Amino acid sequence: MQPFEHWYTWKDVASQSFAFSFATVNPDGTPHVTPIGSLILDKDEPKGLYFQIFTSQMTRNLEHNHRVCILAINNSKWFLLRSILSRKFDAPPGVRLSGTVGEKRIATEDEIQALKESLGLMGKFFKPGAGGFNIKYVREIYFDSVKPVTIGKLTAHLPVEKESHR
Repeated sequence: MQPFEHWYTWKDVASQSFAFSFATVNPDGTPHVTPIGSLILDKDEPKGLYFQIFTSQMTRNLEHNHRVCILAINNSKWFLLRSILSRKFDAPPGVRLSGTVGEKRIATEDEIQALKESLGLMGKFFKPGAGGFNIKYVREIYFDSVKPVTIGKLTAHLPVEKESHR
C-alpha cells in the first residue's frame, strides 16, 4: 500500500486520537514535545492544519526549523481492549506523520467551525480570542512521510510496516 494513495486510511487512524504529540527541535538541538488538540486533517490530501493555541515554545522552535513529527494514537478503549484480547490489531494503533509547517495565518470561518465540530461539546465554549483560547491563528502542515505505529506480533500481520516518503 502506498501511504499517500490511501490518505483516508491514515487520516482515519489519526482521527481516533483525542490529542496529538507534536515534536519539534529546540534551538539547542534538544527535542520538544507539545500536546495539541486542534489538528484537523484534510480529507483528500496529505496535509492538515492546527490552531496555534498554547504553543509558545513550539512556535519559537518553528522559527528556526519548520519540520515537525506528529504522533497520533488511537485512544479508543474498545479498540485497545479488543486488540489485546484478540492478540492482534485490526488496524495500526497509531501513526507518525512528518512534515513541514507553514507560516502562521488567520483562520477562516470554515476552519474555526471545523475545529468546533471536531471538539464536540467542548467546541461550543471556544470563541476567537475569548477566555485565553485564541483560535484566531492556524498553521498548515504538509506531510511528506508516514510511519504506522507497530507493536511486535500484535501488528506483524498488517500490510504496512515500513516508513514511506512522498
